[in-house]
Amino acid sequence: MRGIINIVIGLVFVVGGLSGQLALRGTGSGGAIAVVGVLLIGLGAYRMIKSRE
Repeated sequence: MRGIINIVIGLVFVVGGLSGQLALRGTGSGGAIAVVGVLLIGLGAYRMIKSRE
């Protein structure tokens, strides 16, 4: 379940960062929040794969 939550939050960060609606606090960078989103998607995918084992 936590993997799915990470993926959803990551998608929100990526879309929001690339559209300019969200920015990483302290930097004001949308690209940086998009990178954080990609990392969250990767973490969520890893957790989903790990839980199947």
